[in-house]
Amino acid sequence: MNISIINIIESAIMLAVFYLLYNLTLKKETFFKLNRLYLISSLIFSIIIPFLNFDLFSIFNSDVNLVGNIQNLEKGYFELNEVVVYAYSGKLIFSAIMEYLQVIYLLGVIISFAFFVFGLSKICWLIIRNSSQKIDKYRIIETTNNIVPFSLFKWIIINPEKYSSKDMEQIIAHEKMHAFQLHSLDLIFIEVLVILFWFNPFIYWYRRSIREVHEYLADQAVVENGFDHLDYQKLLFNQVAGSRLVGLTSSFSNSLSKNRLKMLTMMKSKNILKIKIILAIPLALVFTILFVNSSDAVKASAGMNVSNDLHTQEDTLKTETVKIISEGAIDGEKKSDLLIDEEIFQIVENMPKFQGQDQDAFRLFIQQNLKYPIEAKKNKEQGRVFISFVVDKEGQIKNVKIERGVSPFLDKEAIRVVKSSPNWEPGTQGGQKVNVQYTFPIVFKLN
Repeated sequence: MNISIINIIESAIMLAVFYLLYNLTLKKETFFKLNRLYLISSLIFSIIIPFLNFDLFSIFNSDVNLVGNIQNLEKGYFELNEVVVYAYSGKLIFSAIMEYLQVIYLLGVIISFAFFVFGLSKICWLIIRNSSQKIDKYRIIETTNNIVPFSLFKWIIINPEKYSSKDMEQIIAHEKMHAFQLHSLDLIFIEVLVILFWFNPFIYWYRRSIREVHEYLADQAVVENGFDHLDYQKLLFNQVAGSRLVGLTSSFSNSLSKNRLKMLTMMKSKNILKIKIILAIPLALVFTILFVNSSDAVKASAGMNVSNDLHTQEDTLKTETVKIISEGAIDGEKKSDLLIDEEIFQIVENMPKFQGQDQDAFRLFIQQNLKYPIEAKKNKEQGRVFISFVVDKEGQIKNVKIERGVSPFLDKEAIRVVKSSPNWEPGTQGGQKVNVQYTFPIVFKLN
């Protein structure tokens, strides 16, 4: 599983679309169990799909051209993104930005995790130092702290001095419903995702909606179990939201009293409206086709024809075997450096690895070793050089050539730095080592 900025963007897009669909179709309905299922499943789907590798061709076997075109575009720009080299320093801006982003991301994860641990430790301290009584399979923790009642799995924490015995009975019944319906599992799951994806605003909206649905479910269960409807509404109306120790607890008052009152007084939605959830199915299929990261998993269909014209690259996914016959040297290249009568793949089950790492490591190698030609600076030459090469069965770089060049100086430097690459770990198809071709742009820019 290779994680990149592209994966994160795809995940954010999916979360946005699925959450928007929820807001438009299900949020105001009383299908609380269905809403919970939708939120959790769409969240899991949106987080996992962009980071998964699996064989799309075995699923969509009827017509590989459409899927192949999409994967072909991903091969060129997702797997080996362009390398940008500036004349004044030869510095790879993308790499520098990525390094800063990684530091910021890790810092955010550490801070989010610290808040999580701090809140969890406060809950544990409350459970340990306060007396408790067992009611059925639940533990009622009585505290003198000025907090709103909340629960975590079988533990229900409440300040009995703040409530009458009647209110206590209703609140405990409410928190029991949270425990019985395993809401803490949902909350732990979403809190882990908040730590890992703290930068994505949709994670926080999902968290709020999941908590909201939990409260609706617990309220509904309490009323259906025989508690007086009006008394329970009055209790909700009198609640003043307090602070939560940590997001993984189910709180009786979670700044949702107004919405909860509204849902309790609403008429039940008609079952026929549940059909609206079907709208999520075509969205899921589209996202699977577009965003599945299959560059390391999709099998090439008996080899793929490689075109030298990148403008028509989307038409090059074919099933013919590519054979390159050496008839001469390319830019001074020796004949022994060319593949002779060999099958070449673009996408295989296990793509080649550069010194045990993914393809971004090769881009970093290019950045560190490529120099802006002095002659090109003098002539004010700049542009995007598209270069291709083959990682052969031995992991050696072969058949390096310019697919679309800019100038002799820039083209020559691009070829030189690619040829200087150390050996790769060869790609495999069906358990056999194979030749794999890459194409990517190197961008030369003047300051």
